Amino acid sequence: MKLWDKIQDKLQHSPRTRSILLYLFFVVISAMFWSFLTFNSDVQLDMEVPVELSLPKNVHLLSKVPDTLTVTVRDRGYRFFSYLFQKTPKLLLRFTDYSDGNSVFKIDQGHLKKALAPILNKNATIVSVLPEAINIKFTDLPGKKVPVKTDIIVEPREDYVLYGALIQSQDSVLVFSDAKTLSEINEVYTYHVEEHDLTDTLRRRVTIAPINGAVVEPRSIDIMVPIEKLKQQTRSVKIVVRNAPPGVKMLLFPSDVEVTYRSPLSRINNDAGITAVVDYNSVANGTTGNKVKVLIGEMPAAYQDVEFSHDSVEYIIEKH
Repeated sequence: MKLWDKIQDKLQHSPRTRSILLYLFFVVISAMFWSFLTFNSDVQLDMEVPVELSLPKNVHLLSKVPDTLTVTVRDRGYRFFSYLFQKTPKLLLRFTDYSDGNSVFKIDQGHLKKALAPILNKNATIVSVLPEAINIKFTDLPGKKVPVKTDIIVEPREDYVLYGALIQSQDSVLVFSDAKTLSEINEVYTYHVEEHDLTDTLRRRVTIAPINGAVVEPRSIDIMVPIEKLKQQTRSVKIVVRNAPPGVKMLLFPSDVEVTYRSPLSRINNDAGITAVVDYNSVANGTTGNKVKVLIGEMPAAYQDVEFSHDSVEYIIEKH
């Protein structure tokens, strides 16, 4: 009772409070009156209806089915409350019902309204549907297997190196289209990928670039580009003489040379794979002095900054 007494006292001594309460009273009455008129009159509402298309396994669509249809519905206001408290109805279309037998899946406005009617309130009137029609090309031809070409530029940081070939999860994909288009497609390409200053192996999923009038399966592949850190090493390498004719021996002083180079970490415990050579023909063709230039023979492609401790060595030629 004390609370009620306080409220009465407040109303008696506060004109502002009385005004606010009077305003709220009329708002409630107005809302009730508006609701009564609205719920008992025709109301027009736009609804987004999801679309699902059931396809045979051997059929591939060559263009996209709309995810939703915008359906304008007219019905009594109170009936729209049912749509607020239930899951949005889904329109399920069967491929066999609308295939025209000429590689086109086609539904006009009239058939769309007819298909929508069972999933809406039985008293509702469908005013319009957007898009007004669905026209989708399809193919039931088997896919054509074509190679995948990667469009990729990868540059490691200065003290790292590409060590090994690019690895693809698959080297070919299937392309589905009409016979004429398939005859013109002999390869597909990925979207362009470009990475710089890499310090670790690159692993990425790349998407196949779309082809107008065709679909590709799968739409993406995984790639890996191996990258390793470089480490400087020094080894002693015996110098090999090349192109010496029979009966001729070329003695070198010194006969070996130190080689300094940078190699991937995984090759640190392996043999260098680098050879140092001198060419007898350079002497036979009139090289002046008693020194011959030391050249790099074989060398793994991943090695960098290869240098010999001597750029030339002395020699003596013996003939037997």
